[in-house]
Amino acid sequence: MNIKHTLLAAAVILLSACEKEQTIMGEWYGLRDKALVTLSFDEDGTFSITSESNSNYDIQGNYVWDKSAMTVDLPQTTNGMGAAGLYRFNPDGTLDLNLNFGRPGNLERPLTVGPDPSSYTNTYFHLSRDKASLEAELNPKQDIPAEAALAFERNKRLGAGINLNAVVDGNLHPGYECDAPLADDEIRSIAEVGFKSIRLDVCWAKHASFEYPYTIDPAFFAKVDHIVDVALDAGLAVSIDQHYYPYINMGGGDDNISENDNYERLVSFWEQIARHYKDYSDETLFFDLLNEPNPHMGADKWNEMIARLIKTIRPINPGRTIIVGTPNLGQHWTLNYLDFPKDEWNLIVEFHYYLPHLFTHQGLAYAMAEQSKDVAWSGTEEEKAPILRDLDYCQKWGETHGRPLNMGEYGAVNTADEASRCRYLGFMREASEARGFSSHLWGYREPFMIRDEKTGEWIQPILDAMKLK
Repeated sequence: MNIKHTLLAAAVILLSACEKEQTIMGEWYGLRDKALVTLSFDEDGTFSITSESNSNYDIQGNYVWDKSAMTVDLPQTTNGMGAAGLYRFNPDGTLDLNLNFGRPGNLERPLTVGPDPSSYTNTYFHLSRDKASLEAELNPKQDIPAEAALAFERNKRLGAGINLNAVVDGNLHPGYECDAPLADDEIRSIAEVGFKSIRLDVCWAKHASFEYPYTIDPAFFAKVDHIVDVALDAGLAVSIDQHYYPYINMGGGDDNISENDNYERLVSFWEQIARHYKDYSDETLFFDLLNEPNPHMGADKWNEMIARLIKTIRPINPGRTIIVGTPNLGQHWTLNYLDFPKDEWNLIVEFHYYLPHLFTHQGLAYAMAEQSKDVAWSGTEEEKAPILRDLDYCQKWGETHGRPLNMGEYGAVNTADEASRCRYLGFMREASEARGFSSHLWGYREPFMIRDEKTGEWIQPILDAMKLK
């Protein structure tokens, strides 16, 4: 074969290889919320999107691929939506894909390929075939010091607990206006039925000045003190939470103070709280920095505030175990966004879990689930599987990073049928305990209550299902 024919043959082989690579079919790997996501396009025209961290993102269906137009469409998916897509292959073999989700039959294709932070419906993926490199990036080898063991031991002390909501949290959502005195016997009964701790949801922001030094009302401190003292005397561990804070973990703000000043106010609150409780036992009293930091704050600002709050608390409470929630509303799938001071190991990481949402929040307008009614949870293997996968992800994250985990909220609204609630709450407590998580059920009062305040009786079938004793 002469040189001309050799070069021609090589060119054909190279072109063939390039054409073979230029296909969307097969498996692609990328990141979503700093966790692994897998997109699979099969030869039979079906696709799947699977998130390692969040089963709620998982969808399947059929796809339509147009090579000439460089488009991928998902006419109908298992989440009831469709998507119009645009893609491009990159010289390094990676794939950029934009999918604009919406109602089937009324989809608008993205105009360009690439990130679009301004759109809530346009999802951008940067994908490769190299799963191993992404996994190595997500799970870097970490040196976990022996001192990390203390937080794990303290987490066991929290055990299976309950949120003491609507007592000092000041929430004004419909059905939560119970912010009312609580008899000491009611607090003691929490321990008597088998709970090991309470997460005390406190709205400090409504009981403090709006001018520096943002002094907390002494009378409100005394009210919180009484609850803490009775709970500790009853043998319960107590996590003091920073709940319902305008600008920072709630939508909307407060005309009395700017957003930036609210961050300074939060720092001041924790300095006051740390000094107030500095003589309480480190073994039984915990500080929970902020409930569900909102998306407006974002992960970067929350990480900045975590460092500031720890720096504020540590000189006053050097041995106190601090509980830190995840950014963007405390979701389990945002664990990888957390960034802690390198020398700080006396921390418990908190996430919240309420999936499947249309079961746990059925009928609640504030949760955009008012049209969801009479949704049962039967506890089938199919229903359990996505939850177990989510919790497995959390467990893997905790083990990789050397951090104990607290499922700080989980629950099912009391308008759901009792049998479904029993199955779900029992399963969630068992699954979290099996993975070494502490947990706090939401909640003590309406609309997720498991104790009837009119009769004073606990809902015994739920307690039995949770196996607290």
